[in-house]
Amino acid sequence: MSGKYTLAQLRVGKRWSQQEAANALGVSQGSWFKWENGISFPTQPNVDKILRVFDVKYDDVIF
Repeated sequence: MSGKYTLAQLRVGKRWSQQEAANALGVSQGSWFKWENGISFPTQPNVDKILRVFDVKYDDVIF
């Protein structure tokens, strides 16, 4: 992937529900929902997991 992607776009690109994305990262669905909707920001360890799971670079993601 290249370009800028929101967390929602990354998730939809994998055809995952919010629950599936949360499970892949080992977080609650509520946490994923808050990150995806800009209510809160993931911690650095969770950012690292997002980058790994979705195979993207930090600069490619719009948090």
